[in-house]
Amino acid sequence: MDRLKASFIGSKLAITRIVTSVLPIAALFLPLFRADLSAASAELPTKFDALKLYELVDKGNTGAFFDCILSAGVGGKIFLAGIVCLALGIVALLLHLILLFLSCSPKGKIRNLTLSALMVVFPCVSAVLMIFANYKGFAGTVSTVGTYLFITLASANLLVEQLTFWQGIEITHKQCYVGGIPIEEYFEMQEKGVPHEEIRAEMYRRLSEQQREKERELEERTREHEHHHGKEASAQ
Repeated sequence: MDRLKASFIGSKLAITRIVTSVLPIAALFLPLFRADLSAASAELPTKFDALKLYELVDKGNTGAFFDCILSAGVGGKIFLAGIVCLALGIVALLLHLILLFLSCSPKGKIRNLTLSALMVVFPCVSAVLMIFANYKGFAGTVSTVGTYLFITLASANLLVEQLTFWQGIEITHKQCYVGGIPIEEYFEMQEKGVPHEEIRAEMYRRLSEQQREKERELEERTREHEHHHGKEASAQ
């Protein structure tokens, strides 16, 4: 629980990271790329965002979509590779979001940094491939504002992730006890095969010490309180 809490609110950068991790999602609802596929089907749009791609699947037009792309020769295959790279960037975004709660796990920092980098690299490669597809016979294909905004927001997230990686997040553990014995020491005693009678005796001893310490603190507070009231009474 301490690691989970630290992953989200362990520092100001950790809180900022939540925001920068979510923002790229907004770019997915803007046009991500443009392609003239009207030759395959009049129902196919020319600009595609996340919703348009969902409608493409929902209406069963994926066959016409891929047939048109693959029939365009080398340019179409390059364009398809661009779509795959863009999809991988979105997958990296979703994985980064899902695994944020494991940020303070042993491999969490490296995993977050790697996924954040892939969120930038894959869409950049996608944009280059879609431009290159124009020169290989698949005219009219290009990444649009959604992809470039996604790259910008993902780059901002990568920067925050790098700063978080360098600064680190301090994990504050709340000490737990078993019968007055710190839980780490208790498990160590069990691993060493310390008899249960000795463990119980140690619990009794430590609990007794803690009780005596509380009684001493209570007595000191009582004396201070009485002394303070005695001074007030003398002053009156």
